[in-house]
Amino acid sequence: MTGFRVIKGGILSLVQDTGRLRYQHLGVTRGGPLDAKSASWANRLLDNDPDAAVIEITAGGLELESRTQIMVAVTGGDLNLTLNGEPQPPWRSFWVRQGDRLKFATPRYGFRAYLAVSGGFQTTPILGSRATVQRDHLGGVDGKGSALKAGDELPCGHLQEETLSREIPMQYLPEISQDLVLHLIPGYQQHEFSKEAWQTLWHNEYTLSQNSNRMGARLEGMEIATPNKTFLSEGVSYGAVQVPANGQPIIMLEDRQTLGGYPKLGNILPLDGFRLAQCMPGAKIRFKPMSLAEGQQQMRRYLRFFGL
Repeated sequence: MTGFRVIKGGILSLVQDTGRLRYQHLGVTRGGPLDAKSASWANRLLDNDPDAAVIEITAGGLELESRTQIMVAVTGGDLNLTLNGEPQPPWRSFWVRQGDRLKFATPRYGFRAYLAVSGGFQTTPILGSRATVQRDHLGGVDGKGSALKAGDELPCGHLQEETLSREIPMQYLPEISQDLVLHLIPGYQQHEFSKEAWQTLWHNEYTLSQNSNRMGARLEGMEIATPNKTFLSEGVSYGAVQVPANGQPIIMLEDRQTLGGYPKLGNILPLDGFRLAQCMPGAKIRFKPMSLAEGQQQMRRYLRFFGL
């Protein structure tokens, strides 16, 4: 098996596929790309299986040397990618030959890029997935949840004949902004929060904290009053908006803990969560209510389009 050699691992570069399903009851979280829509587009550009493994590059710094010839695709944020020193815009596929170097620098816009190759990266699956979850020590090149580092080998295929490059039509490109409105679907604990708490949420702006990570997006802003009672721990879903005792919301993401007892306002629309993944710390966040029926309709369209 040929592939790519890692010259520099960058800030945080991880092998990800659609995630590790059916293990949350054992305390194993799903993992997967934070901007799943961009990862899906990268695979679509190459006619890959929707579950094919890609590389999630956060904030740049990744440098790779090709040991093969293959088609690659890059989507998500613009991390000033160059191929042998020549700038390469995102949201397109292109041909890479043996000895070529791909280098991701600091972001021009967005925060995460996704690199796919024809057929996907062929790391060893752990519990049925190649997704890297550092907190669970699962996935990645070493199978132990490590981020990419210098000297790692990323196995993938080899194409004999060059195929045509593709790019995503402009009308399909997502809006990437550092001012974001998140649509919130109130959950079953919504009535535990006071009217004043909800007014605080709807009418104030929050800032994405430097302490955010793949487990959760921590927000800073006007304190939301929490219910004066104790809640039992329960399963935590993607996009759940928890409010701990300090009143600062936390949006649970792909590497979240599987159980939690903080009160929850509800869940954000997952499509908005993908846009949140492109926000740098300091981004401005507002919330807007959405009905469950509207959220389901939007998600069905997305899942059908990508065959997920």
